[in-house]
Amino acid sequence: MPTCKHPAPATRMFISFARHFSLSALLLTTATPAWSADFSFDYIDFNFTTSTIDLAASPHKVEGNGFGFALSLGFSPHYAMSLSVMATTFDNFQHQQVESIKTTNLGITAHTQLADHTAVYGDASALIAETTVNENSTASGHSGMGYQLKAGLRQMVSKSVEFEFEASHLYVLEYPANNLHVVVRYYFYRAIAVGFAYRTGHNQDTIAINARASF
Repeated sequence: MPTCKHPAPATRMFISFARHFSLSALLLTTATPAWSADFSFDYIDFNFTTSTIDLAASPHKVEGNGFGFALSLGFSPHYAMSLSVMATTFDNFQHQQVESIKTTNLGITAHTQLADHTAVYGDASALIAETTVNENSTASGHSGMGYQLKAGLRQMVSKSVEFEFEASHLYVLEYPANNLHVVVRYYFYRAIAVGFAYRTGHNQDTIAINARASF
């Protein structure tokens, strides 16, 4: 008799979030304000990040800072090209440089507006990761290709404040990871916004400051 295998914990987390994400999208569209939002998927983002990795085999945590950008350019009413680059340098607990990681994503985003104040999107991208490790004053590195999948919801709670919720899955360098991402943006003008973001997943927590200019 065949046996039934249970999904891995990370897979169960991703499935659970997808279910809650669908329910949240449905609930958020039931109350529409008097104004309508014009969600743009033509924009450039600049991000400064600080990350902490909790190593299960060590009492110490690895911290790092990064900087990157993300570009989205629409080529039809419901599709856009996406390009993002992020470079992060990690330090050990003695503040010595141990590793730098650079990731580059190139993909396609599909999006639609569910209501006047709610939009959803999905993105599939090719991913290139490059790592450099410094050990005993000797640098070594390697790179590899993989993929990343994203599903997200953008919600305008007022004319100036936007919430964005995103779930993602990536696989690169034989490294699978599921992440949850939350962003709050404040629009000073119609096309200029600053935001605060939090990402968690696979023993890593990241806080980011975000600046966005829409076209």
